[in-house]
Amino acid sequence: MSDEVLRVEFRVEMAKRAPAPRPEPGAERQRRDRVARRARNLALAHWIDHLIQTGTVNDLAEAAQMCRVSRARLTTISEGLSNSLPLQEEILAAAFKADQ
Repeated sequence: MSDEVLRVEFRVEMAKRAPAPRPEPGAERQRRDRVARRARNLALAHWIDHLIQTGTVNDLAEAAQMCRVSRARLTTISEGLSNSLPLQEEILAAAFKADQ
């Protein structure tokens, strides 16, 4: 192995960024509605989990029948429980902040 030094020089030109697009008139309301829906679904998932833990319902299929939604929809809602607790708190805090 030799002790030669290799020197490389090059130029980098940064691309000019376009200004950020302005949000559409109803975009803020859609964001608030989406946050509120996620918070409601998370609360529903906790309620259904409580019903299953206490034995009020046997499983998600019975809970889906009780709530009059499909099993697939209830499974999707209950997947919110697999989020970490800090993320769940963030979802609920965002929904609370959107209501203020």
